[in-house]
Amino acid sequence: GLGQTAPNPVLSTLKYFRQEYDEHVNDKKCAAKKCADLLQYKIKQEVCVRCGLCARACPVQAISKTEDKQFLIDQKRCIKCGKCFEACKFEAIVRG
Repeated sequence: GLGQTAPNPVLSTLKYFRQEYDEHVNDKKCAAKKCADLLQYKIKQEVCVRCGLCARACPVQAISKTEDKQFLIDQKRCIKCGKCFEACKFEAIVRG
């Protein structure tokens, strides 16, 4: 009997949350923004005041200033800790 009901939790979540499964597996996105491996932090240049708080908060120095004084996040170096997101007082960093 136990073996017959073991898949029920998975089948139930597939039934009610199929869109989230598809999003995670196929699109590599998490709408709930809870899966760190699927998140990306980006700097909205039109909002950024170039104060550098985000760069100073980054523990792996993944944020650098370009020649035209814009800050960019190196996605390969970013460990997705969210420190830059928390440090930015101007809501210039978005996660998605």
